[in-house]
Amino acid sequence: MKILITGGAGLVGTECCKLFSENGWEVISVDNFMRGKIFGSDGNTKNNMDKITREYNIENHEIDLRDKKIIDLIKKSDAIIHAAAQPSHPRSIEIPLDDFQINAWGTLSLLENVRQHNHDIPFVFCSTNKVYGEKPNEFEYKKVGKRFEPVDKKIENGFDENLSIDHIMHTPFGVSKVAADLYTQEYAKLYGLKAASFRMGCITGSAAKAVEMHNWEPFFVKRAMDGKMLHVYGHGGYQVRDVIHAADLAKLFMEYIKKPRPGEAYNIGGARQNSISLLESFDIIEEITGNKMKYDLKPEREADHMWWISDITKVRTHYPNWGIRINLKHVFTEIYEALSKQ
Repeated sequence: MKILITGGAGLVGTECCKLFSENGWEVISVDNFMRGKIFGSDGNTKNNMDKITREYNIENHEIDLRDKKIIDLIKKSDAIIHAAAQPSHPRSIEIPLDDFQINAWGTLSLLENVRQHNHDIPFVFCSTNKVYGEKPNEFEYKKVGKRFEPVDKKIENGFDENLSIDHIMHTPFGVSKVAADLYTQEYAKLYGLKAASFRMGCITGSAAKAVEMHNWEPFFVKRAMDGKMLHVYGHGGYQVRDVIHAADLAKLFMEYIKKPRPGEAYNIGGARQNSISLLESFDIIEEITGNKMKYDLKPEREADHMWWISDITKVRTHYPNWGIRINLKHVFTEIYEALSKQ
């Protein structure tokens, strides 16, 4: 069995390459290392690919998603995980055309090539909770300890897939991902592809790059380690995120590929059990690193969530053999250990 993983050198792609290789799949990766161009040298993922190709038998192709060369790779694949993306919503404001080309057009091009050349294989699309834009901020929150919590008890376990995506600001990243998300659903419903969208919260792990505009967890740890000032954007640091390790996400994708449910959209993140505010993360990071965080407060970023927890009831119902295994302490410890080796 062969699997094609786009963005194979990225955070999610790396864990998918490792998991499927360990389970006997032949892994084909496509990655043109665009993140190094988007975020600079600190964001370059080439060393991730160098590492996993030393440890695993990964076939990597340094080509663009929209390159016709990808058709031959699609033809010989038994499943696809589409993890390639421009992943930063603040960066998308600066490069909206590049963001659209990579996220929206790149996904549509891939879907169309699958439709024409290998119609019946499972297709996983890595979407984002940013498809909901500012909608979560329309709810009322109160401060509880070092975090926000919703006043409305109906959402205390998180937002489900019924949350509206309309009539709010998204940033170009959110818009391009909405387009890609809906195209994925449409190709399943209209053309019969075995495709589904996974609307991910905060994904992290040791392969994440510590850059300010993406992957906040390793960047926070990096700032604790180097003693430099950390800028916290908006909400006083009380904003809440649900964190999921990319290895847990990869396991979910494997479950989907075993039993596809075409046309579905799933909210997926660390849920209530792995939820944490930025201020609360300082406690864990300071304990692990032994260093005190230095931070100041900056204006909030456009369309940034005050509070986000993914309600994963739907995905757990559809895939009961899957669950979150890796807790927050393990996540931050792993990141610290990885950064200590650099």
